[in-house]
Amino acid sequence: MNAVLSANVKPQKQQNLQEYEIFQQKCDRLLQEDEIRFAGLINGMGRLVAGGFKKGVLPLEDDAERQKMYMELALRVSMRMEFDYSLGKVKYSASRREKSVMMSFPINNNVFLISAEPDVEIDKTAKKVMKLCGLE
Repeated sequence: MNAVLSANVKPQKQQNLQEYEIFQQKCDRLLQEDEIRFAGLINGMGRLVAGGFKKGVLPLEDDAERQKMYMELALRVSMRMEFDYSLGKVKYSASRREKSVMMSFPINNNVFLISAEPDVEIDKTAKKVMKLCGLE
């Protein structure tokens, strides 16, 4: 029985690794944009599995605070799905703060998280992200 379960798990892990590699490339592409500070894929458990900060950008939070933020984001996105049946699926969410703009894009059981400069045009940047990720 374990051999059967192991055989079923390996392709899933391989698929996840391939998906993460694809998103790493998407993150790298977005980090070339002047207004983007951070681009990362957060899995359903709240862990960063692809991406990171633009070279030379200092994070506004320490490691522990970022991990807490990722877990909270994963939980918030999964809770929003409860309203998909009546309101439709969430395309993205954004919050404009004093020091940055945070945008999250649900993708299957993951969340694509973008942090941008505070003066960014949210809709324009969101459309750029959705086009790159095939979410249009």
